[in-house]
Amino acid sequence: MIERRPDNKLKSSWRTLTGRYPWLDYSVSWPAIISALAVLGIAAAVFVSVGGVDVSADKPDGWVTRNLLHFVFKRSVAARSSSLIAPDDLEAPSRVRLAAQHFDMVCANCHGRPGFGQSVIALSMSPRPQYLPKVVGQFTDAELHQIVEHGVKFSAMPSWPTGARSDEVWSMVAFVRLLPKMDAKTYRDMTALPASQGAPPVGAGVDMTLTPADTRRDAPPADEFLYAAPASGFSDETIHQNPVATCARCHGADGSGAATGGEAPNLTVQDAAYLQASLRAYTQGKRKSGFMQNIAAQLSDAQVAALAHYYAGLPARSTPSAPADPALIKRGETIAFEGIRESATPACSNCHESDGEKISGAPHIAGQSDTYLRRQLSAMGRGDRGSSAWWNPMPAVAHGLNHQDIAAVAAYYSSLAPVKATGGQAAPRPQAPPGVKIDLTAARDIFETQCLKCHVNEGRGDLEGNYPNLTLQTAPFVAQSLYAFRSGARPSDKMRQVTGGLTFDEMASLALYVNGLTPKAALAKADAAAASRGAAIALHGIPTRGIPACLSCHGAGAVADLPLIPRLQGQSAPYLLARLDRFSKPYAGRLSALNPMPMIAGRLTDQERADLAAYFATAPLIPKPGPRP
Repeated sequence: MIERRPDNKLKSSWRTLTGRYPWLDYSVSWPAIISALAVLGIAAAVFVSVGGVDVSADKPDGWVTRNLLHFVFKRSVAARSSSLIAPDDLEAPSRVRLAAQHFDMVCANCHGRPGFGQSVIALSMSPRPQYLPKVVGQFTDAELHQIVEHGVKFSAMPSWPTGARSDEVWSMVAFVRLLPKMDAKTYRDMTALPASQGAPPVGAGVDMTLTPADTRRDAPPADEFLYAAPASGFSDETIHQNPVATCARCHGADGSGAATGGEAPNLTVQDAAYLQASLRAYTQGKRKSGFMQNIAAQLSDAQVAALAHYYAGLPARSTPSAPADPALIKRGETIAFEGIRESATPACSNCHESDGEKISGAPHIAGQSDTYLRRQLSAMGRGDRGSSAWWNPMPAVAHGLNHQDIAAVAAYYSSLAPVKATGGQAAPRPQAPPGVKIDLTAARDIFETQCLKCHVNEGRGDLEGNYPNLTLQTAPFVAQSLYAFRSGARPSDKMRQVTGGLTFDEMASLALYVNGLTPKAALAKADAAAASRGAAIALHGIPTRGIPACLSCHGAGAVADLPLIPRLQGQSAPYLLARLDRFSKPYAGRLSALNPMPMIAGRLTDQERADLAAYFATAPLIPKPGPRP
């Protein structure tokens, strides 16, 4: 039998081809070809090194270069935008109006305005920025999004100022899509600076100390760039003499955000400290917005402080919005005060507007724009928004909300009167939703027959520290922990098994029962010397390693403000040490996003963790407040 070699046909074809084109024969021609290419490469390198390539902007590209670059550009954009899907409300007038302000301050400097020609400076670039009314029709919405968000290399087209906020990019797409049909009057009416009556001009002042600004665009060589603020920017010069007029473009002369249909936030509901922290966070790039980072980066410290106090001093008013479905508002009220127990999503009122109070650093959201709240919650859920605080639980919280939940929360809080307008009194906390039944007698039976199997000694835990001291905790913390165990957000096979056998009403009742227990110190003893060392960290932290003072969150005042934080004073030292050691290692589950402890514990040494455990075990107990309804 004759074996057929699989490469015979290939060899025959190669011989035929080299017979027709002898220069393809490796043995005859390829060494010469390679040598020739090497010579050409060396010649090209020499040509470039002696300045032979003319990069002058006043020399137009040739037909071949221009069309080749444009072909590459369009194919690249088409390929990278194929999976993008435009939002359902892309054509919302509020989106268009918000983006128009940014376009007028920034984009129009190069691309021109309807009814105006383009800047002679822009037309001196190479390649020249296009006049958008003539070219946007060449691209789909997804392709426009790709261009606006990521920019274009080898051109003057920048990427979006932040590496996030796709929602803002879609708003810009909505606006530029309308440019071909927009006349000069419509454009001027949409972008005209509103009068800001009673707003004093706020000059830059003498405080012009530069601070670092993180734009996520840092690139080498670092010594050729300056990422700092205050900075010059692409905007109208009004911002340097009267920034209130620039702010009024989006927030309106009254500061309510009504000028852009609620796309821009209502500033009149906030306090000065929050507004000032937000502007500084935009300046430093810690809070993300392609619109606001450009504005904030141009403000001096004096202007930031003056603007914050100006808007906080305006009369509080709600942003007008269409009436919401009462059932949607009711659902939002339930989430606001009860959270979503099935997903262990905590109640909004733990941090925002609760009996007229909010925790430090959290914004007021009663009376805020419905549109703005929906946009921000969605951005938080994607992790796109950033924060003005070192600890930001909102990405984890918002991630647990679906689109309907977000709409409900936004509808509820936008329906409320601003706290400032009600003399500091927020909406009263409602009773438990219909159908929720609290039974403390049944809760006591559950506690005695199930909880005490592990949390022995009247709930104080064992000497070895395998189980925590429950008597210290209040109802909000216990209930949230039980919901987290049930959903798996807080991983524990034992507790998931226990909570899986309980109804949500039973868990709520059990939390209230534990709330009624008298706090008692754990039985396990702690080392006094270690406790003394731990006190310094608990009181002052270790600033050089980014470790905050433990009592800034776990002190008596802090746990009263935010009852979802556990009370550690009197907890078992072995249990605390085990938890700190666990936090210091890779931590699975959504709790790691809500809980700052994995970040903090990982920066502590073994000895420091042991010292802190000893300190809290010996610290005076914190009295409990009465049960929250």
